[in-house]
Amino acid sequence: MEEGNAKRRRGLGLVTPNACTECRKKRTKCDGQTPCGRCASLKGIQCVYEIPVRQSKEEMRTEIDRLKALQSLNERVFTALVSDESEQVLEQLRRGETIESITGRLNTGKSSPSTEAAPSRGSVASSSYSTAPFSETSQSNLRASSWPEWTGESSTAQSVAEASQPETMAWSPSLDNTWNQQSNIPFHRDVTADIMSDGGRAIFLGSGSYGNLEPPNYPTPWTSVTSEADLIQHLVALYFCWEYPTFATLDQRMFLRDFRDGIPRYCSSMLVNALLAVGSRCSTHYATRADPNDSSTAGDHFFAESVRLFEQEKDHHHLTTIQALGLMSIREASRGHTSSSIFYSSQSISLAVEMGLHLDMSRDKGSEMNDERTVRCATFWGAFSLDQCWSLSVGKLPHTSVTISLPPKPDILEDIEASPWVPYSGEGKGTSNLTGNSDAPHDRSPLAPSYTQPSNVQSVYKTFCELSEIVHQSLYVLYSPGEPITSKSLLRVYTKYLRWYDSIPAVLKLGHNFTPAVLFSHMYYHYAILLLFRPFIKLDIASSGVSPRDVCHQAAHAISTLLTSYNQLYTLRRTPSFVPFFILSSTITHLVAFGNHHAGAERLNQGMSDLRIMTECHGFARRARQIIFLLRTIWNIGIDLERLPDDDGDDEGDIYLACRPKTKSTNLWSLNVRPEDIIPNITPVKNISENPLFWLFPFQGRPLLEDGGILEKSGFKLPVR
Repeated sequence: MEEGNAKRRRGLGLVTPNACTECRKKRTKCDGQTPCGRCASLKGIQCVYEIPVRQSKEEMRTEIDRLKALQSLNERVFTALVSDESEQVLEQLRRGETIESITGRLNTGKSSPSTEAAPSRGSVASSSYSTAPFSETSQSNLRASSWPEWTGESSTAQSVAEASQPETMAWSPSLDNTWNQQSNIPFHRDVTADIMSDGGRAIFLGSGSYGNLEPPNYPTPWTSVTSEADLIQHLVALYFCWEYPTFATLDQRMFLRDFRDGIPRYCSSMLVNALLAVGSRCSTHYATRADPNDSSTAGDHFFAESVRLFEQEKDHHHLTTIQALGLMSIREASRGHTSSSIFYSSQSISLAVEMGLHLDMSRDKGSEMNDERTVRCATFWGAFSLDQCWSLSVGKLPHTSVTISLPPKPDILEDIEASPWVPYSGEGKGTSNLTGNSDAPHDRSPLAPSYTQPSNVQSVYKTFCELSEIVHQSLYVLYSPGEPITSKSLLRVYTKYLRWYDSIPAVLKLGHNFTPAVLFSHMYYHYAILLLFRPFIKLDIASSGVSPRDVCHQAAHAISTLLTSYNQLYTLRRTPSFVPFFILSSTITHLVAFGNHHAGAERLNQGMSDLRIMTECHGFARRARQIIFLLRTIWNIGIDLERLPDDDGDDEGDIYLACRPKTKSTNLWSLNVRPEDIIPNITPVKNISENPLFWLFPFQGRPLLEDGGILEKSGFKLPVR
């Protein structure tokens, strides 16, 4: 039987992928020639090959690759047309040269560094997709969710997890170079030229038109630190470009209106100085520094003025004071001044509740009351979200009660929602009037066509507030006294996170929008899940397929991959203030995985490299590196980590000293406090009497968990080794 089949089997070389029409009708073998042998032997027969409706996968892949390559060439030329190379590119087009030859010249070194440094959105999406090993056990299914499937605990939770899988942290290669097609905003050539005239600054300053924005006529100076309107506008634009709207306590439209008109209703000197202090972190100009020779002093003079005005103020119950405190907290978080940052954040949310900002206002009292309601809502939600982030990061209950009645989210206005976003830096065109030079290398062009995109700023803000609500609920699950956590309550919160991710608007899903605020929101989501499960990575959850250890590793991978995309798009020189905290948590998780032989050192080294890059703009990045160095030593993990040239010392003793508690600090990130007694190791729990919780910083809170023989009553068990 087998021999008969072998004789009837045709060789692959004889198979014709497409037979002519006549041979198909007669169901005879066609040799694929033009004309084929059969048709040539017959008279009056025309040999016709019809293109099949369904082509082979290989042909389709080839055609897609060809179109992608062509589109990439076109985008390269378009980018050059809005750069300093525009004249020579136009001349080449007039001469009738092909796109391939023009692109070849651009890529051989005749193009400007600014256009070469900027990767296309498609390439970033594709590379992020191919370098995202979110699941150690299923590397082949990169499109699937990184989260394990649910079993046993909740059928609802399982359906939510499954529903979330297609979108959870999976960039698709099909998104290559499709950004401009997805955008609904018609960025016309004349508008783009106007935006380029000032590097995109006008977009963030709320100009009625994109071009010719005149410096505002300040009836009363908002700051005594500088009188240069151009510098002030530069820093305001930087804040609204790179930090806004996450944790934003102010409404951009109302603030800018009063800022330009000099009206102290929704704008104040304290608020402006605080905002300028935050914006200074994103600038490399000497004028933004208290000490021109020290980049770490960027914004110090603005911040000192804001503090002076706060201490001088006798009654802090003002919207602008609450808003300023939020910005001061964000600025101190970036500097690594955790105690100060938490203080300002606590004051901000406490004053917001005292003023009743969480109470809803009627919508039908005229436009003026609608403006008031909008600002009140924005102020409360910014203070609330910031308080949740700090409480999550250091392990404590928030400053609002578990049953607080939260106000509605700010309304979404279509004109603001559809406003464009560009990566403004102030290092390119339109900043020649700034006093002082920059010590930064030449940045890439402040605007490339593929980087201009709808901001979706209000959808981001509303969705981020919804995520903060879940963080608020998770904090009471983790840290409520008298209510030890159970696996059911833990999984219940996890389900809410998955549902949130599954319900985010399509415009905020990865592949549709890549603004810093969107990438930051996705990072914060994974950061929240990582800190939800991290205390339990030494435990398994009974009757469930969810592994705290695996979830933490996958969340850490997701954060690292998102940061890689951010770096490729915008560099790490301008990142939101809490990003170093995200990297610290993800890198610690990579260190644990490496120490237990569950992963290689690639992600760990990437985290250390990312922190090194951010030390210039984030003071906390240096502390984060010191923490990881010390943890490596305490856990005796054999890996050489890259050191900064000016890291505190060259030996382990100096790192221990750098992580010692300080008398002027609450020491929330101090590790060197009797480490042999307090700092846990990463080896498995050996007996029931040993504390199974995994927590790192002795002065931070930790969940309350039953121990000993009562552990399993809470739904946990020690892993079987």
